[in-house]
Amino acid sequence: MLTREQIIIQKAESKLPIIVFPEREILPKLRENFEDKEIGLRTEFEIHKMYDMREEGGITCELRPKGMNSEEVKSVFLCSITHFKIKRGEPLYKEIEKYRMKRIRRISRQNRMN
Repeated sequence: MLTREQIIIQKAESKLPIIVFPEREILPKLRENFEDKEIGLRTEFEIHKMYDMREEGGITCELRPKGMNSEEVKSVFLCSITHFKIKRGEPLYKEIEKYRMKRIRRISRQNRMN
């Protein structure tokens, strides 16, 4: 039986890349990784690969700034989908956003209990 994460990843594979925007808390890491101080909340990133990291990591994505080709990439940036908002109109927008928000709430509840 497939998990919710595996189902979303399978659906998304043929639709990649998917455009996303970073959340505020991940901006310092993105600026450091891509050596670009101009990266902001409206900077578009592309998801090029998705991984199921089980309960600990949920859906983790391989990302790069929109338009950056694979030859320009010095290192791979992997991050949980919870740190990125899906751009409206992108494939699977509603499904991924629903998953993302549920996961954020679940993590928040777990943090409060600990």
